[in-house]
Amino acid sequence: MKSILFYQGLFSIHILCLFIVSCDNKSNTINKPPIAPSVSAVDTYHGQQVEDPYRNLENLKDSTVLNWLTEQGDYAFDYLENIPGKKKIIEQLQSYDKKQNFSYTSFKRTKGGIHFYSKTIGDEKVAKLYYRKDFEDEEVLLYDPSDYAEKEQYRISYIQPDRNGKKIVICLGEKGQELSQGLIMDVATKQILPLKLKNVLHSFIGVRWLSDSSGVFYLYSPITDPTDKNFLLDTKTVLCKIGQNPVTIFSKDSKVENNINPEDFPLIYNYDAKDGYLFGVVGGSDSFYDIYYAKESDVVSNNVSWKLLFKKEDKIKRFRATSEGDLIYLSSKDVVHNQILRTSMENPDLVNAEILVPEKKDATIITFALTKSGLFYTTLKNGVEAKLYFVTHRGEEKEIIPPRQSGNISIGSYGPDSDFLRVITRGTTSPSVNYFYDVYQNEFKRDLFIPVNEYPQFDNIVVEQKEIPSHDGVKVPITIIRDKDLNRDGDTPTLFFGYGSYGQMARASFNPNFLTWVHNGGILVFAHVRGDGYKGEAWHKAGFKMTKPNTWKDMIATTEYMIKEGYTNPDKTALWGSSAGGILAGRAMTDRPDLYKAVIMTSPALNMVRSEIQPNGKNSIKEFGTVAIKEEFEALLEMDSYHHIKKGVEYPATLVTGGMKDGRVVIWDPAKFVAKLQAYNAADTPILFAVKTDEGHSGSNSGKMAAYELYANTFSFALWQMGYEEYQPKN
Repeated sequence: MKSILFYQGLFSIHILCLFIVSCDNKSNTINKPPIAPSVSAVDTYHGQQVEDPYRNLENLKDSTVLNWLTEQGDYAFDYLENIPGKKKIIEQLQSYDKKQNFSYTSFKRTKGGIHFYSKTIGDEKVAKLYYRKDFEDEEVLLYDPSDYAEKEQYRISYIQPDRNGKKIVICLGEKGQELSQGLIMDVATKQILPLKLKNVLHSFIGVRWLSDSSGVFYLYSPITDPTDKNFLLDTKTVLCKIGQNPVTIFSKDSKVENNINPEDFPLIYNYDAKDGYLFGVVGGSDSFYDIYYAKESDVVSNNVSWKLLFKKEDKIKRFRATSEGDLIYLSSKDVVHNQILRTSMENPDLVNAEILVPEKKDATIITFALTKSGLFYTTLKNGVEAKLYFVTHRGEEKEIIPPRQSGNISIGSYGPDSDFLRVITRGTTSPSVNYFYDVYQNEFKRDLFIPVNEYPQFDNIVVEQKEIPSHDGVKVPITIIRDKDLNRDGDTPTLFFGYGSYGQMARASFNPNFLTWVHNGGILVFAHVRGDGYKGEAWHKAGFKMTKPNTWKDMIATTEYMIKEGYTNPDKTALWGSSAGGILAGRAMTDRPDLYKAVIMTSPALNMVRSEIQPNGKNSIKEFGTVAIKEEFEALLEMDSYHHIKKGVEYPATLVTGGMKDGRVVIWDPAKFVAKLQAYNAADTPILFAVKTDEGHSGSNSGKMAAYELYANTFSFALWQMGYEEYQPKN
């Protein structure tokens, strides 16, 4: 469920019903969708009875249920394909890639300066892997994924070269699948080595090389079926040495101070070959984790004894060890905006740790990087003002001004034994620019390997950052993206987007697909609601379990503000939520159906009372709660959109998407919501359920065309409901 990345693909359309639109071409009247079978169940939680009228839809082995899901998908795509303006939007989205001639999907640079990257050229649908030893050298094609299996069935999902660029891991993901299969290639000969990596959960840490490049380790999933109730349980990190069988090196069976549960993800990180350590992180859906450490040599020799380095309560965000025996870390414990500290690696004393960079009063420290010359760190203020600082070994600090101002600065280094520093600047309306920074010359040099594409169609777009009062007076940051010459006449189509879970923070990023809404005359509003990490961990906890209602109430307040200030009106508003953002969107529309003309939800979590029985459900407990605890059950019921649908209420037009291979939000979750909404809705508005039989969570591994379809379906559906002539379906 933890994901703000979402792509959907289009499968074959089977026209099963006639399209009915009134003669004025502006009515939303459509023929009725397939009726869902209903077999009710009643559960009792802490003395409270909860009726579940569509419990039968949870049985995905029932042919009646499967047929209904298929018919819903056919029905939805029939209508979406008949929205005239959709084709124009897809052509706009495709034009960005056509203009660029090629686009990168992955990029890795070794310490020696060798560049590996996957890219598509022209109209290619699947990226291929290339490398160059230097910018002036000829580009070399390393691998075409069509050599692995049927063309377009597999895509390069992840790449990782070793430190000297002599070998590279290539992970291949099948459409709709979260797991990948890995190959290792000898770069000089282009030969695939006899070592296959199975069931790689690359979305967590990818694949990492041992310091001597003799093998790799990664998170392994024993179950491949995303609909299996045990999917994502009992994962483990395995070590694969070339020429040897895989061995488990970190799992729930490892002897550690605090138990590793079946739902936890036992991850291993390494950072610098010279520090000699591996770090075990007991991950999941928490903001903070228990973190262990061991010598790499002990792990490889199977003589490992993991020592506890940090506890969850220490609230560690990031950390690095140095070859001098120091441990540098970023923590939010006892502060709001984070601080950077130092202690001993072998004898850590967090209570008496040295503060290297104290907390800022008006900005949050986001990340840091160690170099030979000193420490670099970045801050973020109000979500749109990013800054870069440098601290020398003597403790002298100064701000470094990049060539371009931006709302997001990312930095990366090769550790304290190198002066290499990559700086990436990006903004909401400006593409990423990659630089190398020379601290001695105080000079930025553009990375010529990664071109910067220009988008003149977005030149007139401006970004406003505001803080608006929510239902309880708390100020909520919002980002408004609009045309700078916008006439605030209260009639502009406005699309709201929010997430609000897991403490995630949507930092400024350039997304031409999203900006197409603004380019076509709309306003785009990102509400940085409570539950995300926009204002630190306290902001996260203010939209967490029992405080979760703040998440959707902040979105409601944002919508009311935009209407009150004359930007838009309820007939021109659309709300979009994805994954855990479905809680926000679903509850905003069930609380205030009068505020929105259209609601779009992608792989949404909507039946929270039943969330913990899903494959990723035990991890969801950490963020949302469990029905086993009375107060948390009441919170889950309050955030359950399915149970808040009422008969006789007029609900807005709704487009819900879901994938049959989704192992994070199982398809029956949004299915139950759609079935009930179609049955209870008193308004004559379309309720479409765009079911994809061959996709997983938010369209994972589905390619560029799937992304075009997602945005085009969303925009055209919203504009259809808002009454724009160009988007009215014709008979």
